[in-house]
Amino acid sequence: MTLYDDMMQGAIDVHCHIDFEFSAKERKREPEFLWLPRAEAMGMRGVVLKSHWWPTANVVPYILSSVQTKVALWSSVTLNITAGGPNPCIVEACAELGGKMIFLPTWSARNDVERKGFSSRFKSYYKSHAQLENPNYYFLDDKGKLIARGREIIEACKAHDLTLGMGHISWQESLAFIEAAREMKYSHRIVVNHVQSHMIAMPVDAMKRAAEMGAFLEACWNALAPGRMDSPELVKQFREVGLRQIVVSTDYFRPYSPNPAELFRMYLGMLHEGGLSKEEVKQVAGANPARLMGLE
Repeated sequence: MTLYDDMMQGAIDVHCHIDFEFSAKERKREPEFLWLPRAEAMGMRGVVLKSHWWPTANVVPYILSSVQTKVALWSSVTLNITAGGPNPCIVEACAELGGKMIFLPTWSARNDVERKGFSSRFKSYYKSHAQLENPNYYFLDDKGKLIARGREIIEACKAHDLTLGMGHISWQESLAFIEAAREMKYSHRIVVNHVQSHMIAMPVDAMKRAAEMGAFLEACWNALAPGRMDSPELVKQFREVGLRQIVVSTDYFRPYSPNPAELFRMYLGMLHEGGLSKEEVKQVAGANPARLMGLE
């Protein structure tokens, strides 16, 4: 077993998009039934399947019926308008269908629209995009405090033992969620997604604040995409925030990307070359995600 193989043992990818996302014309590199056996061979422990459009709870059973794997495959719901929006009943339904994670709105979030995130991509996929009434969900009141519906979402996640991802809401909204979750003793099950992305662009001081309150910060592989950060820079940021509250994931999405298992392996290797030890890589790729998912 090589060093890079060793770093994959027990790895958990908490943010991996399903094969079909926006269009059947834009398939991923490989469907799940092909790459899951490879993930198992590499020693991965689990994967959270996500979709911007639909709950993946109905997809996971069909995937597992077509492939035998020891890799845990967890479903999720992203609370965009197509899934019913930020509603505690949707959270409960996710849990009843075996889901493990909730994501707050992505393209239905005001922050995504203002920062030209995935909501801006619909023009290239759907001719009728202008007819989609995007609710631009926002979770702060006029005093900057979390609105009641936000607290209800946290309460529902806690009641059903679900991890809560911040999706594409602003980092300011995320801090409000984390503060409220800390009051409910549930901030340890919250993760601020892709904090280095242009949609979130969370300042390091805000990351530290989130970590101090017990939440996790997610760094996706595309933080190291060409023209963005380099691996020593990202590792330096990890150390500033504190490795204990960092999780890494693929946010596997692009059709040109390697399959999720290979992409994760490549990412972990880049982090090691950027300055993380083998043990530290295994912490942010395995031990920390396991804590976030309530497995340990």
